[in-house]
Amino acid sequence: MNDVTQVAAARRIRLLERFPDGLILVRGAGAGGVNPNFFYLTGLREPSGVLALSASGLRVSTGKDHPGPDYLSGRFASQVLFLPSSDPVAAQWGEDARATYEGTHEEAIGVDAVLPAREFAQRLTGWLQGAARLEYVRSASAVVEGVDEDARFIDSIRNRFLNVELRDATAAVAGFRTVKDDVELAAMERAAAVTATGFARVLGSLRPGMIEHQLDAELIAAYREAGAGHAFGPIVGAGRNALKLHYRDNDGPIREEDLVLVDSGARLDGYCADVTRTFPASGVFSARQRDLYEVVLAAQEAAIEAIRPGVLLGELHATAWRTIEDAGHGAAFIHGIGHHLGIETHDAGDIHQPLRAGSVITIEPGMYLADEGVGIRIEDDVLVTPDGFRVLTAGIPKTIDEIEASMTGR
Repeated sequence: MNDVTQVAAARRIRLLERFPDGLILVRGAGAGGVNPNFFYLTGLREPSGVLALSASGLRVSTGKDHPGPDYLSGRFASQVLFLPSSDPVAAQWGEDARATYEGTHEEAIGVDAVLPAREFAQRLTGWLQGAARLEYVRSASAVVEGVDEDARFIDSIRNRFLNVELRDATAAVAGFRTVKDDVELAAMERAAAVTATGFARVLGSLRPGMIEHQLDAELIAAYREAGAGHAFGPIVGAGRNALKLHYRDNDGPIREEDLVLVDSGARLDGYCADVTRTFPASGVFSARQRDLYEVVLAAQEAAIEAIRPGVLLGELHATAWRTIEDAGHGAAFIHGIGHHLGIETHDAGDIHQPLRAGSVITIEPGMYLADEGVGIRIEDDVLVTPDGFRVLTAGIPKTIDEIEASMTGR
């Protein structure tokens, strides 16, 4: 096993210890393609896969399949992974599964049995006939509206197996994911380094007269050269476009007097970075731009300095807001201070619970002044350490002096 599969194996053991009774089920399908909890527990990005766990064991074969002393009882496995069979035609078109039954060995993943996905329904039927409880790990939190494939699946179980108690184990895995292990932190640091390269390219190319998507192109070029991709659709907003929090068009002109807000992050090895910087198109902040930028920077620095285990994100938000309010712009800070970061850009983690050492969060205060056509946001990725914090994206220019120096001689 490699580092990723080793830590995934340890996570499965931890989950089995958390739920020692009944059957635990994690499907590979998720709203965005792959269930992030399936990836967390297997290291695989295969939406057609299914992970089944049981501390007491799941019967995976009979004596008919494997004659011997256990002919009547059969073979039992605590960890079973279902994967799709290889499809030669799909493979010829480059559309084969990312992980297949034929190409995945039990020892490499650290499970007791790998079975074809086509057998899942039949196997599950047999297991549930003798099970008292099913612990189901969803791909995301339940939603009131829209299509919820997890809910559909659970309803199908509920309607057929009246003897089985159904419970949601998603929160337990979310709790695990809130605290990053060394393998995760290493991946996030790599994603941060690639993101820094992308922002360096933006700083080196930004000029009045460009179109926003030209900066977007610099970002993806840097990410792809490093084998990464976008963690989310980037925002490149010049002038008034920076006032739109979820601006995605990236097709506006960049004028001499504009501030350009760039919100982007690389995804590498399954983990995300998320950074925002605001740059002067001219290469030099005007006096007014400088004053406003310094307010947001001071708010971010105050919030970061307050990070430690036990603190609430709400307390960090209040710290940043007070700084902006003291400058007379409290009403211009119109969003939250940040979120958990990891496999997902908005990662698992309850924002109303105290921060824990090992969590990674974003700190991203902003000011949006519609009457001046100015939007400013500054965002960094911050690891909560046992005695404070460490900024994972500190290498990306942020102070006025750093930014202007980086843009000199373009």
